[in-house]
Amino acid sequence: MELMKSKIEQAVELMNEDFRVFSTLVLKQFDLLEKICQAKDGLRDEKMHELDMNEKVLDGLEVKMREEIVRSIVLYGPRASDLRKIMAYHDMSSYLERMGDLAKNIAEYAVQLKSEAPELVTIRTRLFDLLSVSEKMAQNAIFAFTCEDNLLARDTIAKDNVADDMQAEITRRLIEIPISDLGQSDLRDIVCMSGMAYNMERIADHATNIAESALFLMEGRDWKHLESQVD
Repeated sequence: MELMKSKIEQAVELMNEDFRVFSTLVLKQFDLLEKICQAKDGLRDEKMHELDMNEKVLDGLEVKMREEIVRSIVLYGPRASDLRKIMAYHDMSSYLERMGDLAKNIAEYAVQLKSEAPELVTIRTRLFDLLSVSEKMAQNAIFAFTCEDNLLARDTIAKDNVADDMQAEITRRLIEIPISDLGQSDLRDIVCMSGMAYNMERIADHATNIAESALFLMEGRDWKHLESQVD
């Protein structure tokens, strides 16, 4: 006979389900972002609208999860192991919501890119390499948290330096372009591409945060600010 689950067990299960919905929708936002970056104007507008609608859902999910977290702590007096899970979900809701915001920021910059200057086209390719790295880190971090895969979590944390270096490289290359060789639209693209690189690197940062929270949940160790994060 199956034992009836306690209130706190039911609450944690509900948070887990909300996290799955939340993370799936964030990953869908990344897929839409790629399509927006590649699409023509008509389809691009359609995908932007879908991205905006999803963003509103993400905001609502964050509020819902936070209310569930507060209620579970106040009403059910969770034990240390359950409290660790609950606080991990608290952090996750913030990181995922911020990832959604960053994806929207990148999309808004991407639709403004018009320049065909050879230097900018080359850097744009590198920019989308950074986007791929950041998205992959987010996917791996979410998977590591969901499946409690500590090796994948550590690998995700190690990749953060790659994203940092790529963002620094893109920024440096944009700064080094002689302004005298560029028109007004080119200058606008430089500003947009710099903003995109910053937001992409922030996605990688939040992926790292998720991976660190996954390790804290699995191992009970705080991995933030450790000098050596991989074996």
